[in-house]
Amino acid sequence: MVPEGTPGPSYPSEVVVAPDGRFLWAAVRGDDTLAVLSLTPDGAAATLVATVPCGGTWPRDLTLDPSGRHLYAANERSGDVTWFALDPETGIPVRAGSVDVPAASCVVLG
Repeated sequence: MVPEGTPGPSYPSEVVVAPDGRFLWAAVRGDDTLAVLSLTPDGAAATLVATVPCGGTWPRDLTLDPSGRHLYAANERSGDVTWFALDPETGIPVRAGSVDVPAASCVVLG
């Protein structure tokens, strides 16, 4: 889930799939990124599209909003939750903001 040549160990934590099944996002601790994968229509294969910074350190959890247009990352070691607007064509997250949350370990939308 990380490009070849990425230094150091990487530890995937959470994955979420788009409501329409076209994309999968994975939080990757160590290099502190979000991996974006495109999925085949049957979900049998995935292709790495991009990796983007998660907006903090040690992304523990990911959550999609109910519309599937925003992705939230709980960054445990930096103590924040960062949210991203999702490009509907590419699935690539674009940072939209963050809020301090000490020892953030999950994101729950109510």
